[in-house]
Order: sequence, then C-alpha cells, then structure tokens
Amino acid sequence: MPGARFIRQLRKELPDWQSRGWVTPQAAAAILAHLEGQSARSHLFAYGLAILGVLLLGSGVITWFAANWSGMAKITKLMVLLGSLYTAYGAAGWCLHGNRSPKIGQALLLLGVILFGANIMLIAQTYHIDEHYPNGILFWALGGLATAYVFNSQPALIATLVLGMLWTGSESFGFERVHWPFLVLWGACLPLVHRHGWRASLHGMLVALLLWTWFTWIGVRFHDNDGGRLYLMQFYLLAYLAAFTGGMLMDTASRLRNYARAVQNYSIIGVLLCGYALTFPRLQSGLKWWGDATLREAGAGYWIAATVAGLLLVIGLALWHRRRTGTSARPRYLEYADWLVGAAAVLILLNLFVGGAHGSWIALAFNLLYFGGLVWLMFAGMHAANRFLINIAFIFFALALLARYFDTFWTLLDRSFFFMAGGVILIAGGWFLERQRRRLTAQLSSSSSPPPHRGRGQGWG
Repeated sequence: MPGARFIRQLRKELPDWQSRGWVTPQAAAAILAHLEGQSARSHLFAYGLAILGVLLLGSGVITWFAANWSGMAKITKLMVLLGSLYTAYGAAGWCLHGNRSPKIGQALLLLGVILFGANIMLIAQTYHIDEHYPNGILFWALGGLATAYVFNSQPALIATLVLGMLWTGSESFGFERVHWPFLVLWGACLPLVHRHGWRASLHGMLVALLLWTWFTWIGVRFHDNDGGRLYLMQFYLLAYLAAFTGGMLMDTASRLRNYARAVQNYSIIGVLLCGYALTFPRLQSGLKWWGDATLREAGAGYWIAATVAGLLLVIGLALWHRRRTGTSARPRYLEYADWLVGAAAVLILLNLFVGGAHGSWIALAFNLLYFGGLVWLMFAGMHAANRFLINIAFIFFALALLARYFDTFWTLLDRSFFFMAGGVILIAGGWFLERQRRRLTAQLSSSSSPPPHRGRGQGWG
C-alpha cells in the first residue's frame, strides 16, 4: 500500500508532469484518488486491528482482576488499578504527541476508558460502596466523554454512547419510567460530532436515540394506562417526522448537508416503526378518556399539549422547507407530502378524543395513511437518489401486508386454507415486490451514473 510520504511526493510531482504533457489533469486526479483510497483502506485496517487488540487486552485485564482480586490487599488493588489506568493514558499521550502513532494512540485511549470503568466498579466493590448502581455507569460514561473532548477521540465518544445506552436502559427498566437525563448526555456529544464531522459517531448517536425512545415506550407501557402508550406512540411519530423534515432541511444548507442523509435514514425508520404500531387495532381499542375524569386527571391535558406541540413543530419545519424550496421547479412529490402531513395531523388529533370508542375505524384510517406514506417514500427515494429510502419502504410495505393478512384472514378461513392461501400470496407478493424494488433501484442507478465516454469528434445526438 502507498505511504503518506509517497503520496505527498507524488502530489508535488504531478503538476510538473501535467505541464510536460505526460498526464492530463483528469488522469492526475484519478491517480491521486486511487492511491489515497488504497492508503485510507490500509489505515482503516490497521485502526481496526488496534481497536480489536485493545478490546482483547481490556477483557484480559478485567478477567485477571476478577481471578486475583480476593487475594490482594486493598493498597495493592488501588496501586494496580490506578497504575494500569495511568499507564494506558500515558501511553496514549505519548503516541499522540507529535503525531507519532495516532491510530494506536486512539486505540489506547479506548483502553483507558475501559480501565476507568473497571476502576469505578472494583473500587466500589473493594470499599463496599452501596449506591444507586446506574450512577456508576453514568460516571463511566462521563469519563469517556471527558476523554473524547480532551483528546478529540472518536473511539472514546462511541464508547460514551454505548455506556449512555447502558445507563438509560438500566434506569428505564429498573427505576424511571421516562429517563430524561440521557438527552443531556446525548446533546453533550453533538458539538464534537459537528466539529470533527465524525460519521461513525453520528450513526451511533442516531441509533442511541432510537433505542432511548424504545426504552421509554416500554417504561410507559408497563407503568401507565393503555392510553398513555398510544399517545406516546403518536408523539414519537410526530417527533421522528419532524426529524425527517429537518433532515430534508439540512440538505438545503451547505454546512449541514453531510448530516442530511443519515438523519433522514434513521428518522424514517422511527417514523415507519411508529406508523406500523399505530396500524394495529389492538393498540387503538379500549383507550377512551375524553369525558372520564379519572383518566383526564391522569394526564390527558399533558398529552394534548405534547401532541399539539409536535404537530406545530412538524408543520413549522414543513413550511420552512417549502420556503427554501418554493420555486417553480419544486417537485410534485413534495406537494403530495403536504397532503399526507395534513391527513396525519387530522387523524392524530381525532384519535386524542375518540381513540378506543372507534378504534377499528381509526386503525383502518392509519392503515390507509401508512400505505400512502410508503408509496410516497418510494418516489421520494427515487427523486433524492436514496436507495435506502426505497428499500426500507419495500421492507415495511411487506411487513404491513403480512400483519394485515394474519390479522384479517386468520378468523375468516379454515386454517388449512389459511396457510395455503398465505403461502401463495407470500410467494407472489415477494416476487412482485422484489421485482419492483429492483426496477426502481436500477432506474436510480442509471439516472445517477455518469454518461459513457465519447471519443473526439462524437456528439450526444
């Protein structure tokens, strides 16, 4: 693989070669891109090996501590714990100083974060510190966050996000119904991601947010009445719809365009999951609270306020996007999106007051809206040259059809006919959906690929 020194020297030589006519500017750019790509892959492989080595070393150190812990004096335990922690950070600092070995240095910082957590847990065990145990995970995550800020370390930031998910999961399933403090830790990671443009950390943050919303919904499901579970799902739908619209807005701003695709892709997963849940009649039935003083006192006013705030946010972002793209060339599919958002707003507000009383009809309306939204998403993916949107739309289209088949026909047909008909429908439907998905992605590839090279003297007629 070419080294950085070779590429720097080549970059200096190529302008002279172009002036002599040995290479064209296009060929020079292609050569540099090819060599830099090979160099990047080589660095990535070395980086991956270093991270894997650190994880194995950290596991081995923690295992050694566990095997020999009971036979060590307290002062010896402290010396071993603190010594290993300082050694890891000291070695990382030496590698990073003067850019001696930055990849190894970053890997050693990750080892330092792992050992910092081992220090917290083992010192607490040594001195029998009996506190709220998720706090230990929180302090571990804060140590990782501090490391990420001090050393500009992406591995430490990713470790912080993983620890944050463990922390909020422990709080959500064991202690708190809605663990809001996680959002503070999550927000503290944003400046680093934006400053350095860390793609892996951005994906980690979006995954962490999806998991947090799921943890919160599980907590509400087990602690609240069924109405709270439904209304929270509706609020999540609006929140992720606002995030998707925000991702579309990012695509219109040069400073934020690099984040737009990831934000759209992850937020649409949230939208589709929430919309999929709202299509089930069981979630819509038996939830009436309007006119019931007990349920109204239990939080109906809160859900009205939260839902209206979510709707206003979606509408405001949609109007903002319309203003930024409101030209004569505005795509037609964006006009259809306005109608879909309007229909969703009416249905969600209606469901606040009649959900449960007419649960089956509300579920049917959500199904129609959901399938319409999936069709729109396919066209949006085509227009935005985003294969992910097309593929995810087909996946959820198949899931929704499968769910409706089992909901509807199980009670209408003899079971033998049910399974035979289901097999035929699934085979035919799978073939049709895959054929349509391939056709759309092929059209997307042909529209985004550059035109073939023409020889001198040939035109584009």
